[in-house]
Amino acid sequence: MTSPDENVSRIKTGASLLAKGGTLTSEPCPRCKGVQVRLRDKITCINCGNEEVSTDVVAHLQPERERENATPAQRSAALTSAASMIEEKIALLASEIRREDDISIQRQKAELLERYLGILQKTKSLIE
Repeated sequence: MTSPDENVSRIKTGASLLAKGGTLTSEPCPRCKGVQVRLRDKITCINCGNEEVSTDVVAHLQPERERENATPAQRSAALTSAASMIEEKIALLASEIRREDDISIQRQKAELLERYLGILQKTKSLIE
């Protein structure tokens, strides 16, 4: 059984994590079913103090390692594929803007289009 001081300490820890930009998770703690807070790559239970590495982070580590070990030809092919996908998105957005009557939605899509164009430009500069 935990003391009131330990409970207060855990609540303060949880509040501190939230203040630093952490978010409450929808999944209960696997150990005690308590409330959990995610901050960066760590999930902490406010109730029992259990800490785990976020599965989102673990899932993203493998592709990151693969990118680090990729040959220049593999990187170029991946960038070319990304550029092609972005070009498709740009074409789709342009046609949606053409059909859209709502100015605010046009503005949102135009801003997104501008971001895609910037990403496309950076991607193509990395290919060359």
